[in-house]
Amino acid sequence: MRIRRVGHSFFRIISPKGKVIVVDPWIAGNPTCPKEWREPGKWTDVDVVLLTHGHFDHTAGLNEICRASSKVQVIAIYELALSLKFKGRKNVLAINKSGTIMLDGIRYTAVNAAHTSSFSELEKGKTEYLGTAVGYVITFENGLKVYIAGDTGLTADMRFVVGDFFKPAVAILPVDGVLCMDPEQAVYATKQIGCKYVIPCHDFPNPDDAPDKEGMSTFIKQFPFVQYLIEKSEEFAELMKREDKVKTVILKPGESTEIG
Repeated sequence: MRIRRVGHSFFRIISPKGKVIVVDPWIAGNPTCPKEWREPGKWTDVDVVLLTHGHFDHTAGLNEICRASSKVQVIAIYELALSLKFKGRKNVLAINKSGTIMLDGIRYTAVNAAHTSSFSELEKGKTEYLGTAVGYVITFENGLKVYIAGDTGLTADMRFVVGDFFKPAVAILPVDGVLCMDPEQAVYATKQIGCKYVIPCHDFPNPDDAPDKEGMSTFIKQFPFVQYLIEKSEEFAELMKREDKVKTVILKPGESTEIG
């Protein structure tokens, strides 16, 4: 399995048999998305898009990907799936917590996440609530399991459902400390999950290190709380040095790694 962090909480995963899975796409307006990954030609091979919830930084690239790939299937929590269908989106599969969808030999199971889910049109002053947030456990063709937590705080499910029942080898966890778990909480979550590899996300780079430096500075001015989400992955990695049973994999925007 090859996994690439495109930026923020936006991931592209290639399964052992070559299926391409995108998690929480955010392209336009994403200062952490490298320029080359904004090109439509990068997304023509996508088979599945997983949406953990409706916030713009997890859904705002869906249209671009669906335009690029006519075969793509979108998996989302029931209310978000219905909203997408009502707006004309095709090939949307609704799921709910503990439900499983199987596509091309890969199992996608929705698990609990402690977070909200909505989509806001700021210029209209409107917010559409879209059910609750979820995470996913992906079971690949070779049996490898990856837990994608999505946006979440600490939950007991991380131990008793994800850890004890699914036993994933890889966990992708938010570490930002404002909208989700902070690095210290994420370290605790890692121990409960019992994974071999952990990939932190949902933080931002310093503007000088961002793929779009000017865009990152503008984004912080637009959303001032973002200044508290900077370089939390590095803080998490430092804390994880005490945990010798788990390998921490830091992926900067655009970087990828092979696991399994």
